[in-house]
Amino acid sequence: MQKIDSQAKLVQAARAGDLDSFGTLCESYYAPLVAVAYSVLGDHQLAEDAAQEAFARGLTNLRKLKDAGRFAPWLAQICRHVAADMARARRRDVRVEQRAENADGRPDDEPIRQVRDAIDRLPASMKEVVVLRYYNHCSYEQMSAVLGLSRMTINGRLTRAKRKLRKYLRH
Repeated sequence: MQKIDSQAKLVQAARAGDLDSFGTLCESYYAPLVAVAYSVLGDHQLAEDAAQEAFARGLTNLRKLKDAGRFAPWLAQICRHVAADMARARRRDVRVEQRAENADGRPDDEPIRQVRDAIDRLPASMKEVVVLRYYNHCSYEQMSAVLGLSRMTINGRLTRAKRKLRKYLRH
């Protein structure tokens, strides 16, 4: 509860024009936001770009946030939207490139590719918790703060995600 109170105070200060307070919020949530974006994009550099864009949009729209204590989930939702927009643009670019040139046919690291493909097949809510937990090494407390979900909900999503991954990888 204390973390939420301090987060709300930082948000209030940022709303009042204190950019250092917003910088502190950015430092606190940068890595989890990159993980959220990575769960959508599957590319770390693009995920970093998406997180930075989410912070920029968050700053410009900070006055629209109704509950300062819900800053992290609000920002995570902005990040999801930014990443989804980037993913759509990327798919368009890839289709254009594929039409323009033939694939080089280079062999991929098959086991890693299979795991990534299995993770990509997960529903977005499950993929997000898998990436936060196993790629970004977030604690349940951190995931709860960023996603605005209870520890039980996060644990349930992780459990279901592992079952689905096991099923996908068996086939």
